[in-house]
Amino acid sequence: MPGRRNMLVLLAIHLLWSCCALLPVTRQHRIPSSAAAWAAVILLLPVAGTLLYLLAGYRHRAPVPRRSDPPADPLGKLVFHGCGTRPSTGNRVELLHNGSNAFSALIASLQRATRTIHMEYYIFRDDRIGRTIAEILIRKSRAGVEVRLVYDAVGSRGLSRRMLRRMHEAGIRTAAYAPLRFPWFGPAATRRNHRKIVVTDGKVAYLGGINIAKYYLDGNDNGQWRDEHLRLEGDVVADLQRLFLADWAAARGERLDPARYIAPHDIREGTRLQLAWSEEGSSRHTIADAFALLIARARRRIRICSPYFLPPTLLLDALRLAARSGVKVEIMVPASSDSHLTDLISDSYLEDLLDAGAELYRYQRGFLHAKVLVVDDDTVSVGTANMDYRSLTANLEVTVFIRDRATARSMAASFDNDLRSCTRLDRRTWRPAPVRRVVGSLLRLLSPLM
Repeated sequence: MPGRRNMLVLLAIHLLWSCCALLPVTRQHRIPSSAAAWAAVILLLPVAGTLLYLLAGYRHRAPVPRRSDPPADPLGKLVFHGCGTRPSTGNRVELLHNGSNAFSALIASLQRATRTIHMEYYIFRDDRIGRTIAEILIRKSRAGVEVRLVYDAVGSRGLSRRMLRRMHEAGIRTAAYAPLRFPWFGPAATRRNHRKIVVTDGKVAYLGGINIAKYYLDGNDNGQWRDEHLRLEGDVVADLQRLFLADWAAARGERLDPARYIAPHDIREGTRLQLAWSEEGSSRHTIADAFALLIARARRRIRICSPYFLPPTLLLDALRLAARSGVKVEIMVPASSDSHLTDLISDSYLEDLLDAGAELYRYQRGFLHAKVLVVDDDTVSVGTANMDYRSLTANLEVTVFIRDRATARSMAASFDNDLRSCTRLDRRTWRPAPVRRVVGSLLRLLSPLM
């Protein structure tokens, strides 16, 4: 009897603990699959699951700011309500395919900078390209240019103290996003700053998928890296500058006046752009919602590149619906990424879309790292967000929506050219091994946690 009584007491404590822990989960996670995954972890491992949720799953619910006078078009309105940015036409865009083009353009802009250089990267490595960029920053800072660098503390863990010390001695100011200090981990421990932003003199900006690392030039064990980046001028630069300054304030605690760092330009009519980002607050799901809106409104063709493909339910359903309704849906993923676990889970999503009639391709000529969405040859998204839960529901990301037929056709042509280096997945000839299918399907339940 005492043993049975103790078991009942433990069971009661287990249930009470679990119920209390599940209350914030069900309130914060409105996507059923995400809430169910966290609920399962907490019910199976109440104490450990609760601690894991506090570290990785808890969301600070910031108040939604009231905005007035939104743009007229649906995409512009959605992004405006999430991020407060408006579409603008006074812009110039240059597509930078792969690391060699991106680094050449970036280095030229850094060398021409006379007032300010603001950089923000998920990965800044102490290697050949990292040291080249660092030396330019050091020279510029010693020449009187204001240089600031925000880097993610986890993604840039290879950034050496020696390099940082040389930067600081030259007057460069740096800020690490969410450093891990054991054992005082907080909710941001797994919420990383995945953005890649550069703004020089408030006039020229860069964003896209390319970090500061030599494997974008030389390749690595995954082969040559295939990626996309953008060089931007015009109105959109001001929005990127404001975003950088907000991130600087969050990481460094220093608030700077944006008016000091936004420069005038003479571009009056050009490419229609709108900047979007995701972080805590009203913009949390802006990029995911914008992707879903574009997919749902597509009439002819959807092209997607993503190195990791674990789309949230909203996007998966939108893609299946588009494919079944006759829209040509083409999705390109790497033959293998730098995460074997992600590849394993991704197979189950690919099978779902094959059954819906989508065309799936695996890039064979190295590692496809581009994050691109092209819809109907008139709208393009290029940025840092992957088609997975981590990017679209947790990390800090940024993308730019380009509403321009010429740019869309150019990016679509690049996508079609990459198809020559792909193997198409066919339901008749491709099916994961039984063990791989079972394990991948089981691990898919944990996708919202990854």
